Amino acid sequence: MAAAPQGAKAGIGTPLFREEPGMLTEAQKAEYERVGAIVVPDVLSPAELAELRRVTDSFVERARQVAAHDAIYDLEDSHTPAMPRVRRIKSPHLHDPAYAALVNHPKIVAVLQDLWGPDIRFDTAKLNMKSAGFGAAVEWHQDWAFYPHTNDDLAAVGVMMDDMEPANGPLLIIPGSHKGPVHDHHAEGRFCGAMD
Repeated sequence: MAAAPQGAKAGIGTPLFREEPGMLTEAQKAEYERVGAIVVPDVLSPAELAELRRVTDSFVERARQVAAHDAIYDLEDSHTPAMPRVRRIKSPHLHDPAYAALVNHPKIVAVLQDLWGPDIRFDTAKLNMKSAGFGAAVEWHQDWAFYPHTNDDLAAVGVMMDDMEPANGPLLIIPGSHKGPVHDHHAEGRFCGAMD
């Protein structure tokens, strides 16, 4: 496979190119098909994770200068310059080279291509800051409801930069829920981003 052009930034619909050999075992592929999610440890090196943490901390530090939601930040209601509380960083790959590199990371691309073959495309990126001790609750939902498509070969790739433990609100999934049905995420006729 050809490599992406040097310094290219990923955007919506950008093809991703494999540079690594297969990353998944047959057992991992079967687990993904059965459960709808897999954990692939050690895809990023400790140095890569440290750099992403440093960059993320700098995003949060710069949020001290932001008073309301903008093109980069969604803020918690309790956000202040003295106590920056960021809910989401939008499109970090457009604002920092470390995240631009992450969305084209050869090992992440290899995992996705192991699941679906060579024809994959990047769509969007965001950092959901699931900070313990504050922040809006994230209700039970299906990701597909937020990004409706006419097919179901859509994946959310999560890079956990902190350990997931009960105290910091870990990601939970319902095994097999990717096979349907797609539940209604509306209340009183409006999209609410949650299901009953």
